[in-house]
Amino acid sequence: MTLILVTSLEAHVRDKALDALLVTSPEAIVVRHDLLEGERVLRRVSRGAAEEDRTEIALEHGCLTCSVRLDVVPTVTRVLDAAPSDVFVGLPPSVNADMVLEILGPLLAVRGINIDSVSLALDPAALEDQMWDTRTLWQAGLSSVQDDDRTAGEFLVKEIAFADTALLLEGLFAHLFEAEAPGCQSGGDLFHRGAQLLGELGPHLAVIHPDEKLAFKVHEPGAACRRSTPGNVHVRSAGTSKEKMAKDGPFTTIELRAERPLHPGRLKDALGWLAAGCVWLRGTLWIGNSPETKVVLGGAGPFVWIENQGTWGAETARTHMALTSDSNDAIELAALLHSCELTDAEILGSPDFEDALRLTDLA
Repeated sequence: MTLILVTSLEAHVRDKALDALLVTSPEAIVVRHDLLEGERVLRRVSRGAAEEDRTEIALEHGCLTCSVRLDVVPTVTRVLDAAPSDVFVGLPPSVNADMVLEILGPLLAVRGINIDSVSLALDPAALEDQMWDTRTLWQAGLSSVQDDDRTAGEFLVKEIAFADTALLLEGLFAHLFEAEAPGCQSGGDLFHRGAQLLGELGPHLAVIHPDEKLAFKVHEPGAACRRSTPGNVHVRSAGTSKEKMAKDGPFTTIELRAERPLHPGRLKDALGWLAAGCVWLRGTLWIGNSPETKVVLGGAGPFVWIENQGTWGAETARTHMALTSDSNDAIELAALLHSCELTDAEILGSPDFEDALRLTDLA
């Protein structure tokens, strides 16, 4: 038996991925859930092409957690208990896979069942625009939950980090406009640009292009959790040549490190320049006015945020960040970060720093 979770931002792309899976296993059971307006969830269960269950359920609270806990997880466990078939689970669009596995994982463990793959289905031609979208998922029509204030970029960076496999598929725009959208189709310029960006955002992913044989990477829960932990820096291996990266496309990821704590005021002024043009930035910050505090930096498209992760504990305090962009200047950015480090005089003088980053508000 094979158990695969398919996560996606868009129902159309998710369903195309499930259809592709069915080609390899025509008798598999497919579970689909979609969140509808009015605090409802639509459940569809089919064996191959034959639909066996289509039920619309009203939820007392139309939140993502309720839909997962009250219907997605019970449906999946019921299907797994009924027959030893391949099972493909299409998660509700915009629902994070780690949220589902937090509830589903223990139930699978007692049954002796492992997740074979967590696969992200996406349209690479739309990826860059989605990363830069300023709207919430609700405003963009990608979530039926009105108070869902995440952006598409926030959802995508988390799913890319957690997933082990990516299925690249032509999106709805390419399907509807065909001849008018050649760049969005497989092999088009936008499709290729998005695929190269994905390689920078998720260097760990097994990427499956349209018409390629489906070869899924095995899901490793521990590695997935580490990759998706806020502040984690995961980049291409050192063995990937710069020449190949440049040939593949315009996006690159650079790593920046600082050996000393950072001046909060100078860092605040520098953050805008560090983040400018970055599709994704992430890392940890060691701040001079609160050196014992582990500060996590995150950013997706136009939004940048910092979080207080408590104390460093057994970890070595450090500033380590990665910036993904199509306009990175590694030398200039390294110099900018270096200018934020505390000077000898500041370290020896132990000045009373202004809390420019308002770390006390993050406590």
